[in-house]
Amino acid sequence: MEAVQPAFIIREARTTDHRSLLRLARELDSVNLPTDSAEMAETLARSAKSFRGRVANRARAVYIFCAEEIATRAIAGASMIIGQHGTPQSPHYYLEIDSDERYSARLRKMFRHTYLRLRHSMDGPSETGGLIVTQAMRHRPERVGKQLSWVRFVYIGRHLKRFQDRVIAEMLPPTAGDHGNIFWDHYGRRVTGLSFREADRLSMHDKEFIPALFPDAPLYTFLLPEEVRAAIAAVREESRGAVRLLEQAGMKFLNQIDPFDGGPYYGAPIAELVPIRQRRTLKFRIGAPPAEHARPYMLAHEDPRRGFRAVQASALEEEEGRLVALVGALEALGLSEGALVDAVPLP
Repeated sequence: MEAVQPAFIIREARTTDHRSLLRLARELDSVNLPTDSAEMAETLARSAKSFRGRVANRARAVYIFCAEEIATRAIAGASMIIGQHGTPQSPHYYLEIDSDERYSARLRKMFRHTYLRLRHSMDGPSETGGLIVTQAMRHRPERVGKQLSWVRFVYIGRHLKRFQDRVIAEMLPPTAGDHGNIFWDHYGRRVTGLSFREADRLSMHDKEFIPALFPDAPLYTFLLPEEVRAAIAAVREESRGAVRLLEQAGMKFLNQIDPFDGGPYYGAPIAELVPIRQRRTLKFRIGAPPAEHARPYMLAHEDPRRGFRAVQASALEEEEGRLVALVGALEALGLSEGALVDAVPLP
């Protein structure tokens, strides 16, 4: 590939990013990134402490990344990591997809019935989420969405002790009118008496109603209308690219869905993720890597003054632990030649 200078720096979110991130969150109405101004301010404050290693409780730790266009300093997108999703005080609830088989020897007929059953975890996984790219930047050749997705794995690889052994990601389902959800309207609303928005807001602070009101008995999906069955574990059109990136990283559909919107959960053991296994710390050398041998990398560095920063660059790994790339990548990271960088190949 042809070597080009980085167009974006992926960095820790700052409190001064509040307004830009709020616009981003409201543009997509993300699962994790707050759309309320006060909640965004609180989340940004927690993120700053988390990056400094000052949040001991993993369930409270959150890490927000921003993609900043180097030329304009405009925020192009964001992504995040939640240290732990699921504790004894606030379990991780999901609907597990399973099936049972029935056979009649007399009729010589066999049926496989798919069903959903409420499950929970009080020692839940880490979670990646909040991946948003502003509309104007979604079709840029730099593919900033891929950078925002992959940078989370680079960071996890640097700080394995801050995260759980497994990581999940919830994907957004197709939207319904009036901010509703077809799966919730045919199931959740009927067992809780709440609208989708009411249940979603309540669950952010109190999940008691979920085990209290959701039936223990399995829900056989053949009892649901065809359009509802089709919506189970479906992914909205604009999130399909994010699913492909997760699959390239080694995450798989877990046969689990969100109990509210029916969106699918993807996940994997952190140790088995491709970016984690491929991450290496290399010494940076300035140069122009031959186009026929170079490949895209995510290059990252972290220090007390600048915090965590990463860029995408075409580079070539050399012998003796060196990586050659254009000087622009080094300048974007604020480093000098010979500095050590984390390097992860991009798909």
